[in-house]
Amino acid sequence: THKMGSRKINFGKINLPSNDVKCNNDESAPSGFGTLEKTGNQDNNKNQSPSIDAPKKNIQKHAKSYDVDEMMAKFREKMESSKLDDLKTKTEANVDMSSIMGFSSFHTSSKAKPNPKAERIPPKQKLSTEILDKTSKKSVSNDESVAESDSDSDEEEGDEDNPLKSLPISHEITLQHSQKVVSALALDPAGARLVSGSHDYDVKFWDFNAMDSRFGSFRTIQPMECYPIRSIEYSTTGDCILVASGSAQAQVLNRDGSQTYECKKGDQYIVDMTKTKGHIASLYNAVWHKKDRNMFMTCAADCTVRLWDVNDIMTQKTVIKLKGRDGKKISPTHAIFNNDSSMIAVSTMDGALSLFPYKGPFIRPKLTHKTAHMPGTETSCLKFSCDGFRMLSRGGDDTMKLWDIRAFKEPVLVAENLENAYMGTDCWFSPDEKLVMTGTSIKQGSGELVFLDTVTFAEVYRYPVGESSVCRVLWHPKLNQIVVGCSNGRVKVFYSPELSFRGAKLCAAKPRRRQVKNNDLPVGLQEKVITPYSLPMYRENKHLFAKRRRERDRRDPIKSSAPDKPAYGLDAHKTKGCSMSAYVSKQLALDNHGPPAQEEDPREVLLRYADACEKDPYWVAPAYGPDSKNVYQKVTEDTPDEEPPSKKPMYFYQK
Repeated sequence: THKMGSRKINFGKINLPSNDVKCNNDESAPSGFGTLEKTGNQDNNKNQSPSIDAPKKNIQKHAKSYDVDEMMAKFREKMESSKLDDLKTKTEANVDMSSIMGFSSFHTSSKAKPNPKAERIPPKQKLSTEILDKTSKKSVSNDESVAESDSDSDEEEGDEDNPLKSLPISHEITLQHSQKVVSALALDPAGARLVSGSHDYDVKFWDFNAMDSRFGSFRTIQPMECYPIRSIEYSTTGDCILVASGSAQAQVLNRDGSQTYECKKGDQYIVDMTKTKGHIASLYNAVWHKKDRNMFMTCAADCTVRLWDVNDIMTQKTVIKLKGRDGKKISPTHAIFNNDSSMIAVSTMDGALSLFPYKGPFIRPKLTHKTAHMPGTETSCLKFSCDGFRMLSRGGDDTMKLWDIRAFKEPVLVAENLENAYMGTDCWFSPDEKLVMTGTSIKQGSGELVFLDTVTFAEVYRYPVGESSVCRVLWHPKLNQIVVGCSNGRVKVFYSPELSFRGAKLCAAKPRRRQVKNNDLPVGLQEKVITPYSLPMYRENKHLFAKRRRERDRRDPIKSSAPDKPAYGLDAHKTKGCSMSAYVSKQLALDNHGPPAQEEDPREVLLRYADACEKDPYWVAPAYGPDSKNVYQKVTEDTPDEEPPSKKPMYFYQK
């Protein structure tokens, strides 16, 4: 609001007065914006070029003037009248609905504050007292029902606030993997298939859609023979599976379990780990990149973390060498990406936590906490929240800590007395991130699932799993189901019929497939069917013929691919060597252009070059003096043709 007393505001005022007109700065003079005035000095300028409006003199064009106070008063009256009209229409609609439905949508009470605008309502717009009395009586009669509904809503809100109501642990199914520790678990992004790995070197595939109530796996493989499985993870698209075992080579499997890629093993005799093409010690875990489906990361006991590209699997893309407090190399225990894969979090054997940027540099970590957990213990798991700022760490010192990477000097919350006797015990955020879940593993006794509040880390609930320890846990956000890997070789899937979606609910409700017995067959099919060519008299000849054929093929060295037998005696030089040393010795010992050296007299071989040495003594003269002569043994009749038995070589023949 622009208040200037009794003054008015003129917009677009244009004055072109003559020389005798003068402007005075009085308060009664109107104020204008953007005024254009022609002064007398401009008329006296004879050298100025004539303008278009030059012939028109003493022209004054006044703009329209506005009174601001009068405009604001009209605006206030219009707004108040519109508010009163809206109030009238709402009250009439509420009264009509209350009379039709039998209840009142508003309450009147003696403690209500008087409306100062009610005095401005005209007499025709005021509500009748009879209607108000009826609506007030109906509202008083409905106070009890409203109170009851409020109490019910409070109970429902209390149930929603209760964290126990959001835990999907009311039902469970058990999958028998093996008799050893279940050391790896993975669910595909859609939640249709479960993959489990164990210390018995087996990886089993479970399909919830195809399983019945017997809960059997449809495929079992051994990706790395004689090596326990450490970690398994599905890719973000669900078409590949990354497997890390006790060997130094990670494998990439397709959805059906066939090997697609295998990392290259490094050279263990090279000291600088950046010069090798792969790991040289056993792996701890392997994880996929969150955005790039071709990238994954591995960490191993050779004190390195390596980044790999599936398109160039023969060598790693990046190597991160880890160092401890004293500057010496230290082995990692776990490594993960954050949700947008911009950071790499690594835990080491000295209890430290380090954060590296994904794009480098990797000489030293961007953030580090050297005393995050007790030195000498294995930090078994790291997990980021959805916001990317909070991080969980499950330590081998029976603690679990919540960190904020924006203030990484001290942990935000700490939970103690959580037994951890297994190096792979996981920790997870719930799908709504209101709870934190982990498992307890002890050497003797039963393990438990522990649920903590994310805000206070107060223990919410402990659920006993059974007579075994909890080695692996997984909380799928889409299915809202919890998968637990136990130390007795069993995999337990917990779900809730109301809170969970698909997954274990599909196979738990399926009946077992009915096995067809002979009694269920028709009468004509119960009798034995005899075919002539299946009789023993025919099968015997065929069996003997096949047996003779197998024996004949076994004696054939080409069909059986039998290795060459070692040679003895004089024919030992005729054997074929497969190594470079055997080939060189053969070329030095044999003459390709003549008979073998063992069948010729060495004296005769040397005498062949006697004439050449006399004619051209270029090679012989430096060895012998100019006066030296060649002296050869003279052969006489008394010279024996054969050597004595003591000088003859001894040969052993195979009987």
